[in-house]
Amino acid sequence: MQKAGNTVWGEGKKKVRFYKADLPETSEPLHNPGCGWYHIYHFCVGQPCGQEGFYLDAGSEDEQLVLLFMDIGDFREQEFSEDALAYVESILNFFRERGKQMILRFAYDAEGKGAGNEPQSISLVKRHMEQLGGIVKLHAADILLMQGIFVGSWGEMHGSRFLYQSAMVELANALYQSTGGSCYLAVRTPAQWRSILASPAAEPELEKILAVFNDGMFGSSTDLGTYGAGSRQEIGELGSWNRDEELCWQNETLRRRPNGGEALRGNPPAGYEQAAEEMAKMHAGYLNSVYDPAQLGYWKEEIVKGRGIWNGLSGYAYIGRHLGYRFVVCNVRLVKKTVLGITVKNCGFAELCEEAECVLLLEKGDGTIRRQLIDTDARNWESGKQALLRAGLPQAQDLKRCRLFLQLKGKRSGRIIRFANGAGCERILLGELR
Repeated sequence: MQKAGNTVWGEGKKKVRFYKADLPETSEPLHNPGCGWYHIYHFCVGQPCGQEGFYLDAGSEDEQLVLLFMDIGDFREQEFSEDALAYVESILNFFRERGKQMILRFAYDAEGKGAGNEPQSISLVKRHMEQLGGIVKLHAADILLMQGIFVGSWGEMHGSRFLYQSAMVELANALYQSTGGSCYLAVRTPAQWRSILASPAAEPELEKILAVFNDGMFGSSTDLGTYGAGSRQEIGELGSWNRDEELCWQNETLRRRPNGGEALRGNPPAGYEQAAEEMAKMHAGYLNSVYDPAQLGYWKEEIVKGRGIWNGLSGYAYIGRHLGYRFVVCNVRLVKKTVLGITVKNCGFAELCEEAECVLLLEKGDGTIRRQLIDTDARNWESGKQALLRAGLPQAQDLKRCRLFLQLKGKRSGRIIRFANGAGCERILLGELR
């Protein structure tokens, strides 16, 4: 414990002094929900193999996320069968039972042939969304987001007949309605995001849950077509702008929603420092840990220097431990006699996307614990900034010898959100009252 400052209140023998705990930041991975590295798993919905065929890749045990790629091309001319829907549900059950949060992508094409593998009618795409909606809602607490609107090559929203504005709006609306807005949705490019939400026909609530996924990060100056070459002024509001302007737009617009994808090796390759700077602007929260091995290998060979606790780690480790949010308690003090002030900094690239319960735990010497909710929304703890939390304390006679802890837990998922002051701790010690 550190020495107390001017932290005494009460009278006579009932005086209480606060002793702040040491709060060093760790460089260890936190394995927090809703962010980090992921593995991708491919399933052909038209050829169910049964749950005995499911598995977890070696090396993915500590990852909180998985991306489930569901090839639905066998149903490009018909509705899903009951067996197919049961198969999809069994897949989601398998990963839920293993504590994984899921990124879902349903796609008619798994070969890069786009329109050649998708339905001729948009009504069938919408029907498929409707059929899957109930399954998604049932598993929503374990689904981080859904990528794409089922169409395009690899489901990445290019090479499809359904990517003009009104069709994208129609499909985005259908997906929102079928899932009841129960999880985040994502489109492939910022221009598609703007095009959908600029339409008066778009569901108003889409703006709150629509994100972007980028599977071409650093692959070229445009992230392989994610961005354009011209300026916003030249191209117009609904077009693809140049990289700098698109990154600025993402920084301003895409907070508090899951964004991520895959990193590719360009020419020249992006070093971890450049990548970290740009991913902070994207508010990147998740990244493929297997692909592209050339780019990931480049980061693994880089050594971090001149960054304090990160010195000596690889660039890969540095990026992985900043994906999403990373909360550090910087200071704790009594701002008034019975009001505790807790300063938290978000050192990650992004914000928390799930509503969370922040609790002050007061543990007395006899082991009894008093829980006190803190009035704060952790989703508003912005990347790169500090937030000041205030927690009222009981009267001095109720405290005597008492240790104070801070705990954060997702409301919907029930998962503990760990602070970077203690990688393996479900709660962190703030200090002691004596």
